[in-house]
Amino acid sequence: MTLSRTQIVKFVYVGQGGPLSTIPLQRLTEKGLFPEAVIIADKSQSNSRLNLLPVQQPRLAGSLMSTAYDLGLPVIAWQRGCEAEIEAKLSAMSVDLAVMSCFPWRITESLLKIPTLGWWNLHPSLLPAYRGPTPLFWQAKAGEVQTGISLHKVTANLDGGDMIAQQEVSMRGVAAYELEQILAQQGAELIEQGLLSLANDSLQPQPQKEIEASYQGFPSVQDRCIPTTGRASEAHRFIILMNTIYPLWFDLDGRQFIVVESLNADDEAILKNAYHCEEEYLQIQFDIGVLTVKIKS
Repeated sequence: MTLSRTQIVKFVYVGQGGPLSTIPLQRLTEKGLFPEAVIIADKSQSNSRLNLLPVQQPRLAGSLMSTAYDLGLPVIAWQRGCEAEIEAKLSAMSVDLAVMSCFPWRITESLLKIPTLGWWNLHPSLLPAYRGPTPLFWQAKAGEVQTGISLHKVTANLDGGDMIAQQEVSMRGVAAYELEQILAQQGAELIEQGLLSLANDSLQPQPQKEIEASYQGFPSVQDRCIPTTGRASEAHRFIILMNTIYPLWFDLDGRQFIVVESLNADDEAILKNAYHCEEEYLQIQFDIGVLTVKIKS
């Protein structure tokens, strides 16, 4: 079912960048679901105040700003500390809903109250597990083979608002960027279905089960150190998933080796020593198997 423009609520779209922000916006507009404006986190160190940005060609192709430009949507830059201006903008637009994905900052309680229907957020995990700012890293590190995308209401409890919908997605055989694209496409469908439910007055958000909740923060340098326990194939999969986003490394006999690329894992192989390094190639003995990686020289 396609919604007419008069059926959908007035909403703004809020994000930062990357597939998890850009793809849902693109997919929604393909279905005729256009936000009143796109609000983008501005992390620049500029002292300038919040402005309604002019519609001009952005420098970064594929960015959220570029996507909004291509769609002819108004763009509002949100600099941290300028929440009062954002409140004024939202109030002036009289929006019913704010939908966000991949936004880096908490939403203040005063901002949460402005849209009459509140805020929705896309989160790349099967909530209530893996709440927090970098859920894909922790899921990959834990060796999860299934993840998902969750659409939930935003509250002061980070990632803890009532669940609107979620969809499971496999983590097998994909790198982080590809996984983000898949999750983003599924997330767009959840938003579309949520808007349809609103139009039909059939939306029924359900509380999350707090007893099943977990939270992880930003990974530290030590969190990015890969242990040599377990299977070499599991480390191989972790590196493929995360190495394009986070610099990963090994600590072997006090030497630090920064991973450039994981080349191969053989769970049947055995090295004579704990590791073997030759120029830019490193072989590492795990509890089970041998991992071969390319390292930074």
